[in-house]
Amino acid sequence: MSKKDSQIYPVYLLYGPEDYLIEEEIQGILSCTLSEKERGFNFHHFDGEEHSAQEIVQTAQTLPMFSKYRFVLVSEADDMNKEKVEGVMEYIKKPSLSTCLVLYGQAIGPWKGYRKEIEKVGKVIEYPRLKGRTLVSWTKNRMKEKGKTLSGEAADFLVEVVGDHLYDLDSALEKAFLSVGEKQTIEISDTEEITSEVRISTVFDLTDAIGHQGLEKALGILGKAMELGAISFKKEEELSRKDPVPLLLGMMAKQYWSMLVIKQMSSYQGDIGALARELGTSPWNIKKLTDQGKNFSEASLREGIVKCHQTDLAVKRSRGPKDLLMEKLVIDLCRPMNPPSLPFRKGG
Repeated sequence: MSKKDSQIYPVYLLYGPEDYLIEEEIQGILSCTLSEKERGFNFHHFDGEEHSAQEIVQTAQTLPMFSKYRFVLVSEADDMNKEKVEGVMEYIKKPSLSTCLVLYGQAIGPWKGYRKEIEKVGKVIEYPRLKGRTLVSWTKNRMKEKGKTLSGEAADFLVEVVGDHLYDLDSALEKAFLSVGEKQTIEISDTEEITSEVRISTVFDLTDAIGHQGLEKALGILGKAMELGAISFKKEEELSRKDPVPLLLGMMAKQYWSMLVIKQMSSYQGDIGALARELGTSPWNIKKLTDQGKNFSEASLREGIVKCHQTDLAVKRSRGPKDLLMEKLVIDLCRPMNPPSLPFRKGG
């Protein structure tokens, strides 16, 4: 939402897997609603799963202090139970015009049946994962916003190598922007160095597949990551790449270590920002790591860290072809000695 769009709705429901765009929209609405000085008294963040409907509604009904609006943000809105949703819906039917209530989650979930009612007073926006030419267009437009032009070939290349996670793409675009200096048009040659690393989302996808013991999927992701060692992008041209194995192993070990730390601190009630800094990641990443860690026992996470280091030593000591050593690692991790205990499920 831009400053030009001056209309502030009393209710927003934002949902979908594209967290980057949802976060961007929330920041846009917030900047149009409250100044930095006004946020101290008038900005409130609730977790839909943890907080009650009563807490959310009471805050939304409270008049703002020294400001035109009060801003109430509810994350994990798709994890709210039926009772909470109904409680908040009673407020939404007749919302305070001095409050901007923003609900967001990965899916529309329990709000699906209330969409039309919400749209009578506010906005419901879905943010699906960007794909294909839409993703390429977003990449080019994002660079244009930064003040430079990204060539079509460079945009295609970045999407192919970096993938469809917008946080990763934006990070790559920022590196490209800074690396070219005064040059106004960024070509494919300008992006080679910054995309030589294996992207973090690949490691997330790989460890997620391992956590679900999806061997075939995990090997497929590994194969794609290994291909980053020499990607043929243009016809009759092969781009020279760095060996991805050391970086991939290091990132996998760090991923396992981060999940282990978070699991061991499951009762941690402190500052998420401090925990994010300790782990060398961003706050939005903490939840992803927490959710992914549920697929592993502490013993299997320790086992994963050890096996990553053992494979790293085997690679450095040339104890076999790298691709076979990496495949063996993934196979071993998909069949852990200490798997997580499975939750009890009703039914067959």
